[in-house]
Amino acid sequence: MKYYIGADIGTTSTKVVLFDEALQNIDSISRGYDTYHSQAYYAEQDPEEVYESLLQALEDLMERHEEKREHVAYMAFSSAMHSLILMDEKDQPLTKSILWSDSRAEELVKEFKKRGDAEAFYQKTGTPLHPMSPFFKLLWFEKNTDLLKKTKKAIGIKEFIMRRLIGEYVVDYSIASATGLFHLQNLVFDEEILKEISMVPSQFSRPVDVEEMFSVSTPEALSRTKLPLSCKVLIGGSDGCLANLGGEVTEPYEAAVTLGTSGAVRITSDRILLHPEGKTFCYYLRKGQYVLGGAVNNGGNILAYLSGLFYEHPDHFYRELSQNLLESKPGAEGIIFVPYLYGERAPYYDGHLFAGFVGITPRAGKKHFIRAAVEGIFYNLKEVLAELERLHGKVRRLKVSGGVFENQEMVKILAEVMGREVQRVDAAGSSALGAVRLGGAAIRLNTKKMEMVLPGEEVFLYEENFKRYQKITKAVVRLKYLLDEED
Repeated sequence: MKYYIGADIGTTSTKVVLFDEALQNIDSISRGYDTYHSQAYYAEQDPEEVYESLLQALEDLMERHEEKREHVAYMAFSSAMHSLILMDEKDQPLTKSILWSDSRAEELVKEFKKRGDAEAFYQKTGTPLHPMSPFFKLLWFEKNTDLLKKTKKAIGIKEFIMRRLIGEYVVDYSIASATGLFHLQNLVFDEEILKEISMVPSQFSRPVDVEEMFSVSTPEALSRTKLPLSCKVLIGGSDGCLANLGGEVTEPYEAAVTLGTSGAVRITSDRILLHPEGKTFCYYLRKGQYVLGGAVNNGGNILAYLSGLFYEHPDHFYRELSQNLLESKPGAEGIIFVPYLYGERAPYYDGHLFAGFVGITPRAGKKHFIRAAVEGIFYNLKEVLAELERLHGKVRRLKVSGGVFENQEMVKILAEVMGREVQRVDAAGSSALGAVRLGGAAIRLNTKKMEMVLPGEEVFLYEENFKRYQKITKAVVRLKYLLDEED
């Protein structure tokens, strides 16, 4: 019997999962780490803490399954995208790991978008023009510090870990394709883009395909993990792309919708598809497959915010959520919620957008505000899906996951807002599973059939309300730009 380990380097924790030959999840362990906000708009982590979390999780997992240790064939990696670490000539970090959520480069992005050639950068890379992009993080360092002159390598968190394991700087095509620096068609770091930040390709890791295998070679990694010398390291890809593979969202008529604190809509495609206005991303999954999508900043975090407004104890909000939704009708007494409480990525990519309730009348009560918020969150996802369908074609099935969809009433409302069949799936460990699948293990999975929820009779009402939502949100976006011009 062979075994495989999937390691998912996430935003808040590292999760390692042990799979058997049929890719059934035997066991998993997570170890968390802190995010530091030393200044406004900063979001950073200590790369040493992230690496240590991996080693601790592996040690604990192997101690639990000592008898399987010698039979682990390979360990495959998934990682969150858009992180950046500057490394010096002695291979020591000059910075912490700067996360996707770090928005210190927001003003630079606004200025950059005014350039006549700005859109060409997206067309080359498939990465939207946004502060999350390592390109803009590096541009910020070039304009505000002298650190780039001291930088030997500019890397992401997975590259930091890979070097500790195998002794070499390598980056997979999937992670590289989300940097805003990598030519998606040619699969190289683009020299013209690098000139913008006075850097050259040799200052970045060697790009390799997602299925590339390496040997664990560093003494510390061999000693701490106690994995057999025969165990290989599969470099893997990015978490969003691998979640599609692990969750089997691979058919052209399917899309993945994830909604936890934030959210995303993703479609797997057999070709590169780029939005004419740069509203969606296109990242490399594996040879002949790409993931198109749009990530949103606003999801369960909005519900968490409202729970504090409406309830003394937030648990009461979630306990009564279904009841509030059932007791309020679709349309929420005419209230439309503009959901950009935490700024927004897709479809507007503006971190300074704001939220609001529009259409409040004396009939409105707590349950109507809650329903309007839920509908606004889902209309936002519908708008992202509509942009993806402009490129890809019609989607008829949504595979949904995330904490928000543990509530069955939320799933039903999504099906009606979207006007599509919705299948709730268990996505726990899907990115780790997708990474392991890249190695060719268990190509066909025996997945459990999940319940399908079909849209009901309220579809047409939601469609009309969605048109109203679009008019209102576009007006809010215009208003925000007018206020910016006055400032």
